[in-house]
Amino acid sequence: MSAETREPNAERIESILRTSAFFRATSTRRRFMQHILATGGGVALSGVVGAAVLGCDSTSPRGAAAAVTGPTRATASPAGDVVRTASDPDPVTAFGNAAVGAERIGIAFYNNALGNGSPFGVPSDLAKGTLLNSAHREYFEAAANQEDTHRAVLQSLGLDFSLSVFRFPAGTFDSAAAMLAFGEQLESVFIGAYLGAIKVAASATNSFIAETAAQIVGIECEHRVLIRDIAGENPPNDRFFEGDTGAPSNMLGNTGARSTVYASAGDAVNALLALGITPVS
Repeated sequence: MSAETREPNAERIESILRTSAFFRATSTRRRFMQHILATGGGVALSGVVGAAVLGCDSTSPRGAAAAVTGPTRATASPAGDVVRTASDPDPVTAFGNAAVGAERIGIAFYNNALGNGSPFGVPSDLAKGTLLNSAHREYFEAAANQEDTHRAVLQSLGLDFSLSVFRFPAGTFDSAAAMLAFGEQLESVFIGAYLGAIKVAASATNSFIAETAAQIVGIECEHRVLIRDIAGENPPNDRFFEGDTGAPSNMLGNTGARSTVYASAGDAVNALLALGITPVS
C-alpha cells in the first residue's frame, strides 16, 4: 500500500480515535496508529476503533459490552450521570445491527440460488436445479462475496444481530423466475434500509457511518439492476432515484417504483419479515 493511500486512511482513523476517552492522549493515539498501519490494518476498523466509531469506550466494562450489543441511547440519571439501557439502542446502532442481519439474509439468498450452502441459510432452501447460466452464476457469486464483505465490515465496527440463520418462503428457489422476483424485492428492502441508515446517521452527525452505508447501498443498487437484467426486465435500470425523491413516470428509465426509505431499523426488519423470511436461530 502506498504512502498516498495510507495517509487519508490514517487521518480518518485518527479523527475517529479522538472521540474515545482512551485515545484522547496524543501519544496513546499515535502508538496505536503506528501499530495498525504497520500491520496493514489501516482500513480494518475493529475492536476499540469500532467502539469509538459508534460512540462508546470499549476500555470500560459498559463500553466493552456495548461494542458487542451496540451502544445505547444515553439518558440522564437524577445524579446527572449518563445511564445506558441495553433495551434502548440508539437509532444509528439499531440500523447497523439490523444491517448485519440483512447481509446474512443476502448471503443466504445468493448462495441458495447457486445451490451452495452457507452458515446463514437452511439446506432445504438450496436450489435443486441450475437456475442461472454460467455468466449469471458469476454475477451471483460476486454478489455473495460482496454481501459477506459488507457483513464483515459491519461486524468489525462492533455491530451484530441476534439471529443468524434464515428460511425463505416455500418455492423461492424452485425456478429462476420465482428466485429473481424475490431477489428484486429483497434488494429493494436493502436499499431502503441503507438509505434510512444514511439519513439517521447524517442527522446524528455520524459522517463515518453515513459514508459506510452510502458505499454499501451503491452495491445493493447494482445487485437489484443485475437481477432485473437477468430476468429480462426492460430496462433493468428503471429509476431516476432510489428513494423518495420524485415519483415514477412514463419516461424511459423512470418507470420503476421507488424503494421505501425506512425511518427506523425496526421498520426495515419488519419489511424483510413481510417478504416471508423466517428467522430460524
